[in-house]
Amino acid sequence: MKCWQMDQLRLVRSAGDTRQTFEMILAEVSRLGFEYCSFGMKAPVPMVAPRVLWCSNYPPAWQKRYEEENFLRCDPTVAHAIVSDEPFLWSDELFASSPELREGARLHGLVHGCAQPRRDAGGMVSLLTCVRGDPPITQEELQTKVERLQWLSHLCHEGMRKHWDAALRNDGGIELSDRELEVLRWSCDGKTSAEMAEIMSVAEATVNFHIRNACTKLGTANKTAAAVRAALLGLLW
Repeated sequence: MKCWQMDQLRLVRSAGDTRQTFEMILAEVSRLGFEYCSFGMKAPVPMVAPRVLWCSNYPPAWQKRYEEENFLRCDPTVAHAIVSDEPFLWSDELFASSPELREGARLHGLVHGCAQPRRDAGGMVSLLTCVRGDPPITQEELQTKVERLQWLSHLCHEGMRKHWDAALRNDGGIELSDRELEVLRWSCDGKTSAEMAEIMSVAEATVNFHIRNACTKLGTANKTAAAVRAALLGLLW
């Protein structure tokens, strides 16, 4: 680990709350040549109304409008973060499907941005975005700063999750037995209870017993929903 990484890690770990953590990240973002920073984190479940927390030093008027108009639902940077952990730059092409969002951000001085998504083994997704008015960010600049950007993303993800995890997950710390995990894994592969019973060398009633227990613990109505929820929570690795 490099000296600057150790210094930043020490500072973030010493932060007592989200404000202190974000202020330390902002200082590093400023050193990278950006005025603004936004960090958001999304829980893996529920799917219909996902739990999202975020903080930023974007202009308050823009933060207010973003929330009031629910731009989160159509923000292409968020959509990108859900499917990829590769860093990317803001561009007109990226925002082609959301021109109103692009123009609104531009009017508040949020013109050029680079972002680093992250997903952990528990299914938690985060997005660190660094923004400025001018000058534009070139691919060459991104390449020179990507190592620090990725490290900052890691620090922010771990630091903020420490404070936000309980609010985002709200799952009470689900613990599944080995057998419950096994039947859910086979369910993900499309196996029926009868097929699982044969594979596991147990009675079909035993398979169904473990499925019912898993559904109860996960708060789902059937094994398909249980398997999906367990997978999204990172329990089936």
